[in-house]
Amino acid sequence: MIELAYPRLREHGLHSHYVLSACEVAYSLFSNRKRASLPSVARAFLKLDNQTYRLDHLILRIPTTPGRYVFLTLRGSAYHTSFIDDPSLKRGSVIVTERSVCIAFSKVVEETTPIGFIGLDINERNVTASATNGWHRRFDELGEVVEIKARYREKRARIGRLARKDHRIGTRLLAKCGQRERHRTTQRIHKISRNLADYASENGFAIKMENLRGIRRLYGRANQHGPSYRVRMNTWAFGEIQRQVAYKARLVGVSVHFVSPRGTSRNCPDCGSRVVPLADRKLYCPECDKTWDRDDLASKNIMACVVPQVRPSKGSGEGERGDDGSNPRSRWREGRIGYGGLPRHQNLTC
Repeated sequence: MIELAYPRLREHGLHSHYVLSACEVAYSLFSNRKRASLPSVARAFLKLDNQTYRLDHLILRIPTTPGRYVFLTLRGSAYHTSFIDDPSLKRGSVIVTERSVCIAFSKVVEETTPIGFIGLDINERNVTASATNGWHRRFDELGEVVEIKARYREKRARIGRLARKDHRIGTRLLAKCGQRERHRTTQRIHKISRNLADYASENGFAIKMENLRGIRRLYGRANQHGPSYRVRMNTWAFGEIQRQVAYKARLVGVSVHFVSPRGTSRNCPDCGSRVVPLADRKLYCPECDKTWDRDDLASKNIMACVVPQVRPSKGSGEGERGDDGSNPRSRWREGRIGYGGLPRHQNLTC
């Protein structure tokens, strides 16, 4: 298919790299489509490989035809420029949309052998961390995230009532509302994940988190919960927290492990006996005669959980060592920098 489309696209006089990128994107859309639907693109975008563009600090040069270029002046903060000006990062592809520029960076990181672990208990209103050296901290910034989500739920309901007769205005206002909510919540989660990754890197610890995949099935209509409770729990941002902690930790060489959440809030971390629930999220151990906070007890149990051994698939190359016995891994960093608008948040794919 690409061999048939390439000569026809070359007739338009475009740069040869654009033709290859268009064929690659079209093939990806066609292969990832659903069986009963045709592939389509909702908004126009431009994809460039690392040999097509040139980036000098915040000046992006894009070729249009052979020998002719378009220059874009990007708007980025000091955090964005720290990645752009870092010589240790290898630049990958660039995706240009009407509002942002997405640049991919790669970095080879060697995971260090941990001397201890940090257990993270992610709750609706806080993240509780406990380390093997006795360090303990509770991050209460998630309470602000819950309040922000509740406030924007009311705003979206108000927009739906006022703009019910004009779908275009309602769609535009809801998109703006969702973008502001996403920026406010992501920034607060960013502070938590950055502190955790920095502390783990400075002390040589690995991070353990609960594997919460499929937990939203507990909050469906069939479970007889109220609508407000279901909405609140289904907007719980545990996935974004785990994503940010995972990529920031791995970017500095800290390994991340996911353990089973079964029984992490049920047994005493000192003696292993069953605890008795009390009021105000308190737990009592009759064997130790000790009262625990539920979040503290869960984080200590997560820290002590055994890491499951995952067997690599045949031919995957995982577990292979280099000549010096190390196991380097390539980490991809993707940053979005807005031009003509505010800088957008950053994403990472590993």
